[in-house]
Amino acid sequence: MPKSTRKNMNFNYYVLTVIATVFIMVLVLNDFGLITYFKLKNKHNTLDEELQRLLAQQNDLRLEINQLQTDQDYIEKIAREKFMMVKPGERVYRVKEEKEIIEN
Repeated sequence: MPKSTRKNMNFNYYVLTVIATVFIMVLVLNDFGLITYFKLKNKHNTLDEELQRLLAQQNDLRLEINQLQTDQDYIEKIAREKFMMVKPGERVYRVKEEKEIIEN
């Protein structure tokens, strides 16, 4: 192979390497690059999990609203547990628990 052809091939290889390197850097580092894509994908997954949790919480709250509107026994249970209410003539006994101290 002549010397000029070999130099031409080396120059072409060098130019192709520089172009490929610049292309890869642009692909990875620009605003629409792979790093941004993976950050946005991670954020999307986090928001999707949060959405699923909130939808489940909303469903639980709707069920509780329905019980509070229709179930008299549930209303009585809530009144007794949260507000310490009793029916007339009932007695309330409170049990005092002692904490156990563990010595080393």
